[in-house]
Amino acid sequence: MDTGRLATHEASLCSNPIRMDGYKRLYERLMGGLSHRAGMRLFRFFSLDPGGESGIPAPSGIRFRLLSEREVVVLCADSALELRKEAASAAYSRGDLCVGAFDSDELVGYGWLAFGAVPHLDGAWVEFNQTVAWTYKTFVRPSRRGKGIAPALYRFAAAAGREHGRSVSLICVESHNAPSVAAALNAGYAAAGYGGYLLRPTGLRTWLSRAASLYGIGFFLPRS
Repeated sequence: MDTGRLATHEASLCSNPIRMDGYKRLYERLMGGLSHRAGMRLFRFFSLDPGGESGIPAPSGIRFRLLSEREVVVLCADSALELRKEAASAAYSRGDLCVGAFDSDELVGYGWLAFGAVPHLDGAWVEFNQTVAWTYKTFVRPSRRGKGIAPALYRFAAAAGREHGRSVSLICVESHNAPSVAAALNAGYAAAGYGGYLLRPTGLRTWLSRAASLYGIGFFLPRS
């Protein structure tokens, strides 16, 4: 391989935002198609030491707190929030927590926090070791996106995980989900490896980078 030519090509892409944006859109379409048609998912993991200082101000006027199961069940009536009563009740029965972001009395965003194996995508579950607090299904109302609410939710969830004895907060996002990647980085999280799986009729074929394997991450299909 001509490494000099490759480096020149990469530099050309980085110096040409229009071309780079085109490649990103192509990658998003490619990975979206593979996940929906071929059962293949590729993820990026991000980690944070909950004890570190964020240096990131919370969005003005937004309050964050944990939600009770009763509160979440009531909120399930709002279809715009993409909450399901059965899934919420199952989450609380596993010991998961839900973090809410409020503007006055309106819930503008939320995120879930797990301390043990949790449903992921395509019927697969994910597990991890006992040092990890796993943040998942973070949602912000479309009208409130781009205002720093998602990064603040990540930070609040990390602090809640620390209060429950976990030393690391982990976020898993699909590799082509640029807004979620940006939110994790804006919250002060650092890249913590890659992972993925291929869902086949015979089962789940998985792979993890060395960095991700340090957290005991594993994707699996529950026994029926």
